Parts: sequence; structure tokens; C-alpha cells
Amino acid sequence: MTGNDYSELLYLLLPDGYARTGLRLNAELQAEGNALANAERSAQDVLNGITPLTAVALLSDWERVLALPVSTGMTIQARRQQIMAKLNETGGLSRSYFIRLAKSLGYDVTIDEPEPFRCGRNRCGDRLWVPEIIWVWIVNIEEGQVPVYRFRCGSSATGERLMSFGQNMLENIFRDLKPAHTQVVFNYAGSKTE
Repeated sequence: MTGNDYSELLYLLLPDGYARTGLRLNAELQAEGNALANAERSAQDVLNGITPLTAVALLSDWERVLALPVSTGMTIQARRQQIMAKLNETGGLSRSYFIRLAKSLGYDVTIDEPEPFRCGRNRCGDRLWVPEIIWVWIVNIEEGQVPVYRFRCGSSATGERLMSFGQNMLENIFRDLKPAHTQVVFNYAGSKTE
């Protein structure tokens, strides 16, 4: 309802005999009607903020609670996707867990775990890795895997671009979840490391 609707309702609640022509009375009713309309909008924002899928005004609270970084220029859709990815984290140390997590963010990745050169196992022409390479894993991301966010009514806000390209949330999430004793390297060339 609008402020005018509420001021009409408030006028109907007045006792009989009040003249509608009073300038102060009309100003008071309009002010009270606007306050009620603002309270209704705020209540709707709180109701929408219960889930990040519909949150707009309370997105920053979701990001604060989940300790998520927010870059300037991120669209509402990108922010919602980042929140949902954080909420869907179940934890895991396996390759398949990280591949599924990347898939939920819209990326098709493969993960390589290089091993040092070993006599009897490797052959001439194989890559010579240092022994510490066992603590490194390489995430291969195919070219053209940057998320695209198109402006949508109901999912975007006034002033956002009609199309924007998302920051790579994958790196932040993987670095946050990786085992502490490992190092993750991101390979965007699309060529697998052997």
C-alpha cells in the first residue's frame, strides 16, 4: 500500500465530524500514512532477507555473517551466488568434492595432483618435479568459464549494468577450503599439466 492509501484508512478511523479540509489534519494524516508505508516496505525487506535467494537490502548482512568479500561492482546475482555457494559448502578433501563445488558455481574444472619424478615409475620425457610438489594441486579451468550475469527484473537492481562478467569466486572459495598444508594453483590456459 502507498502512503495515500494509509492516509485514507487513517481518515476513516477518525470520529464523525472531522472536516477533511483541515490543512494540518491532512498533513498529519499524510505523514502518518507515509510512515506506515515505510514500515510496510521495511517489513517486506526483512521478510525477503530470510533467504539469500530473495534478499536485496539484507545481502550485506548475509555477507558479513558468512565473512565474504564484496567487490565493488558485483551484481546482486553474483552476490547471491557467492552466498549460496558458501551456504552449500559441506566440506571435504577429495578431488570430487572440489570438482562438484566448482560445478555448483558454474565452472567445469579438472584437478591434477603432480608427483615427483621417480625411477622405475616415470620414463624419459616425463616432467621433473621437485619432491615438494606433492603438496601442490592444479585446478585446470577451461577458457571462457567466467560467469556472465545478465540484467533481470526481480534479480537485479536499478543502476546495474545490463550484462556484467563476474569476478572469479572460485579462487577465493578454493583457497578458503583447501587443506592448510597445500598450495592450489589455477591454470586458465585450458591445457592440462602433466
